Amino acid sequence: MYRRACIVLLSFSVAFLLGGCPAPSTGNDQIQNPDDNDGGDGGTPGGPVVLSGKLNPGQAAKTRPRMQAEGEQYPFTIVAQSDQTGTVYRVETDADGTFQLELPEEEAGNSFVVSILGPDGRAVGPVMMGSADGLGVTGLKMDRDADLGTVDLPADPAASPILPGSDGDAIELADPALTARLNDAGAPVGLASVGKGADSQAAQTRAGGAVDRDQDGLIDLLDADDDGNGVIDDLDKGDEWTGAPDDIHVNFFMNLKIQASDAQTYYTGSAEEIAQALSQETVITFEVMSEPGATRAITAAHLLETPGPAYLPIATLLNSGGTAEPVLWKDAGYAFTQQADRFDAFVVPQAVMNAGDTFTLVVAFDDGSSVQVSRMINYVFKSIPALVEYGTPTALVPFDITDHAANGTPQAPLILDGTQDLVLVFRPPPDETGAPITGTPYTFGVFFNGSDGGQLNSDIDVAATWPTPIAGWAQHQGTSFEVSAEQLGPLSDDGTYTVTMPKEIFVDQVVLRNGSTAQVASYKIDITAEVPTGNAALMVTFVRE
Repeated sequence: MYRRACIVLLSFSVAFLLGGCPAPSTGNDQIQNPDDNDGGDGGTPGGPVVLSGKLNPGQAAKTRPRMQAEGEQYPFTIVAQSDQTGTVYRVETDADGTFQLELPEEEAGNSFVVSILGPDGRAVGPVMMGSADGLGVTGLKMDRDADLGTVDLPADPAASPILPGSDGDAIELADPALTARLNDAGAPVGLASVGKGADSQAAQTRAGGAVDRDQDGLIDLLDADDDGNGVIDDLDKGDEWTGAPDDIHVNFFMNLKIQASDAQTYYTGSAEEIAQALSQETVITFEVMSEPGATRAITAAHLLETPGPAYLPIATLLNSGGTAEPVLWKDAGYAFTQQADRFDAFVVPQAVMNAGDTFTLVVAFDDGSSVQVSRMINYVFKSIPALVEYGTPTALVPFDITDHAANGTPQAPLILDGTQDLVLVFRPPPDETGAPITGTPYTFGVFFNGSDGGQLNSDIDVAATWPTPIAGWAQHQGTSFEVSAEQLGPLSDDGTYTVTMPKEIFVDQVVLRNGSTAQVASYKIDITAEVPTGNAALMVTFVRE
């Protein structure tokens, strides 16, 4: 069963309002469309102001890579975020690359960072208004209508800055209070790594303002580490920042949970074989629900194909049991299905996901209003936790996924000495850079199987089976042994964690809710990395010797 995270968010999920992240005074970072703004006269006193410009027509007409019919063209998206309110506004380019983004009257005179998103939703980069003291000026003070002119997009945005065209007048409104740190090529330091990694880390953050606090050139919506402290936001702040209004909770959640019988590819497969497995075995949960006290009800929700990852047109809906023919999510209009208390979709990407992939969700309400919420993926599981050794505190045995006599499958279970604690030595899953995902807790879900092979967990009387409390043993998504990141400590020199599970967990008989007892024939343990916006697990079976 795939977890549905019911925590205050997407994150998938989705306005990070924890740990020093500025709380915008309006909009809660929701993305506004020009059509949602009040009408005005285009920049006269007391009215809205307009940001206009044009992408190089030759570039705007290029077919962008998509995993579908060739020849289709998709627009770029212009995103402007207010440094005073935190509100994000967006507009798509026309077929010839032109755009006009109307900003409401209350934003007139405020400063903005203007970013360009490709049709795949990934940041091409901010428009640089100049330089000051070795930093790039990214601020644009909208005291009046502003024209960015004809903007040329560099072939590699991390190797060359995006500049306004000489036929515009926006550069006259440059605001040096909004700046970005630059690499040797004069481009923002955060672009190459979607805002994470050593190059994007900041010694300090901006004292004020709602935009780009770590000055890496990426607005927080597109920044995997928005405070530049070296920890991705999913681990630093959880998933409490959604970019959504206060009355809805949006959550996007990744699952990569693999049975031992299907895990050999992740141990011994080639890069291509692992990528193929990831594309078919990663499941994304998308969901949106009303927060308590909401005065409007959600009536529908769907994802936009563009801006969005290139693989959306081939992504499929997860079907129950895996027996039915997969259904393209595209054919369902990227719609979420209404459940008792939420709208959701369980999706298999059918392609390799990557950090920087950005999704935009449209949520409609019963009062006729709608809102768009965008979310960037800050990390991707590129494998599962890998069991290396197991056994007792004094006798560890190497784990060999290719050993047909003991590979952790139900047919070839591992041996557990029920008289001693069980020690598990494992490597954490890597992210898209190959670095191990650390700083997250682990759960070791234990499923007790009866003599007929069926799971007993749903019928177990936990209090009667374990009358004496066991530290770390809890009813978390069933019965799990929980270990915090602090308890795990740092990785060992060989890149592994070691966890000891108390022998008292592994009873050979459980008490059922009806008062009877049942013998335990085997134990399935899910070794699970619990990131707030996803989890990855290896599931192995043990039997008592």
